Amino acid sequence: MRGAVLAGGAASRYGGRPKGLLAIGDRRILDRVADAVAAATGAPPLLVANAPDASSWRPDLHTIPDARPGLGSLGGIYTAVAADAEPVLCVAWDMPFVTAALLRALVAGSEGYDAFLPESDSRRGLEPLCGVYGPACAKAIERQLAAAGEGGGGG
Repeated sequence: MRGAVLAGGAASRYGGRPKGLLAIGDRRILDRVADAVAAATGAPPLLVANAPDASSWRPDLHTIPDARPGLGSLGGIYTAVAADAEPVLCVAWDMPFVTAALLRALVAGSEGYDAFLPESDSRRGLEPLCGVYGPACAKAIERQLAAAGEGGGGG
């Protein structure tokens, strides 16, 4: 299975600074997330990012922009899913404490499902920005975007 780090968002709460480039302790959030995804999948993840300088953030990662810009987190998930014909483990870049163990459990449990997401008893429940999406999700996302008039989506 391949992995993808979704580096989106306007960083409005961070004064416009890309939140994944902030450090927690001595490591950037992006590095923590990318390394956890790589440990779970066995390969460096794809970086989905629209910033003009995104490819310089982690030159060892292949960086691609959203296939359909302006659609928020759903656009990032769509880009990762549509990039290849195999399932993808998607993780948002603002999850500095996500563990490789959790991501490995998601990968292991995802077989036979089109989407496999962690769920908690928190107010949020399902976490769509930390999950496995199969190739069939591309068509489902396209239908959702079409129904929403491609103007919202937002995730």
